Amino acid sequence: MSRLMDSQPVLVKELRGRMRGARAFVILTTYLLILSAFALLLYLAVRSSVRSDPFTAGRTIGKTLFIGIALVALVQIMIIVPAQAAGAIAGERERETFDLLIATLLPAWKIILGKLVAALAYAVMLIVAVMPFMALAFFFGGVTGSEVAIALAGLLVTALLYGAIGILWSVMSARTLTATVMAQATNLMVLLGLPFLMYVFAAIFLLGNQATWPSWVQSRPFVHTANALVALHPFIALGAAEGFISSGQTGWTVPFQWGPGGEYQILAPWIGFLVEGSLAAIVLIAAAIRMLRPSERSWGKRARAESSRPLRGAAGD
Repeated sequence: MSRLMDSQPVLVKELRGRMRGARAFVILTTYLLILSAFALLLYLAVRSSVRSDPFTAGRTIGKTLFIGIALVALVQIMIIVPAQAAGAIAGERERETFDLLIATLLPAWKIILGKLVAALAYAVMLIVAVMPFMALAFFFGGVTGSEVAIALAGLLVTALLYGAIGILWSVMSARTLTATVMAQATNLMVLLGLPFLMYVFAAIFLLGNQATWPSWVQSRPFVHTANALVALHPFIALGAAEGFISSGQTGWTVPFQWGPGGEYQILAPWIGFLVEGSLAAIVLIAAAIRMLRPSERSWGKRARAESSRPLRGAAGD
């Protein structure tokens, strides 16, 4: 523990601050209560609808519970993690401790990573809390281990990506409220903006018979570029992955029928999301570190200016 304190003091301080108060346990309890209530209501609804078919009832209940719990957990992760990360640096400015933090010998990357990893550690605790609910699906059947592994990996990458968005806005904002609002607005822009752009594109270029589609829309580069863009949306990517796995397509590449151009082999959506989400998070973290460095230089210049300024009364001595 002492070696960790020496190497990552920001991380240790943040973990202690997050876990000691009642706020962390209130959020975790609320998180589990929402999941429990949703799982119970979903179970009762599905059970009443499949009661007439006892042979497939168990598999249907298990699959529905798994998908529903994964979706609710994904939504909550996307709300909680950016809010946790958004106050990392902005909160230091509000408490007027930012100059003290910059005055330390810690480089910018240690400050940013320490703050972010502390927020992600809390997110990992939330994801681990979801696992018993997902295990209910195995009790009923209809879910494979690969589906659970992909869902958990998707939740982890989602937490990393949206935590990086929160930490970037925290560096850019002077107040926690501003950083939180901007982080959540970015989330909404990704969740709603990408489907809206897809709808507009389809309305402009894909109306009418498939034979009338432009040739570039049916080309292989367009198909792979569109697949890479869609893979950035967690709901679309993980939902498509569930559809492919349910149909028996479990490979790294899956067949995709697009217009009259024929069948294409595209990268599995869940792999695209894991890779692209991780790369996007790295870019955002690097941007946050780079934006924090000017604060270090400006503070250093101010400190040198203060040290070189003559003391009061020195002119009269």
